[in-house]
Amino acid sequence: MAKVELRGYSDLRKALKRFAPDLDKQLKTELAAALKPVVNQARGFVPANSDIMRGWQPRSFSEARFPFYDSSTIKKGIVYKTTPSKPNANGFTSMARIINQSAAGAIYETAGLIGPQPWVGPKAGGASKKVSRSNWKGAGAQFISNLDPLTSSLKGSGRLIFKAWSKNRGVAEGAAMKAIDKATLQFEERAKGNRLRSAA
Repeated sequence: MAKVELRGYSDLRKALKRFAPDLDKQLKTELAAALKPVVNQARGFVPANSDIMRGWQPRSFSEARFPFYDSSTIKKGIVYKTTPSKPNANGFTSMARIINQSAAGAIYETAGLIGPQPWVGPKAGGASKKVSRSNWKGAGAQFISNLDPLTSSLKGSGRLIFKAWSKNRGVAEGAAMKAIDKATLQFEERAKGNRLRSAA
């Protein structure tokens, strides 16, 4: 799953949800307003089905495990989330994020980021998704060469959400951080005035 994250502030979100649900709602609304333009632009970068190599387009007679390309599925799968995520392996949580949820979308987003997958051929055992089981050894490199080039951003490189993040030039992140700072200050002001009430 490809995604752009805004990390940290999990304690703030917990406190807002418990003691100032109106501020939590306000923050989610403002985070959504900051991220939605990036989501819309990323969806705009999704090529039409007709513009994708024929070998990746859906075919009724094939039951291949590799997810077929479908532009409408990919567009629907590019979404924003304003709820805190679960901690990752390093203990980080994200305050908000833009996610490329579909398998085909994630492949289109980042294919070639670390080069073609090692080729093992169609008869190799195992279930690893980190190797190529194509009939032809050069299929992976050819697949990548047929895609649009990757675009680098401060959050990573890709063709859809990372490209949109790069084109946004920090506007979305700036707006999101401003919303977080605003909610923090408002919460601190209420705490000083003893105007907090548990919502539980």
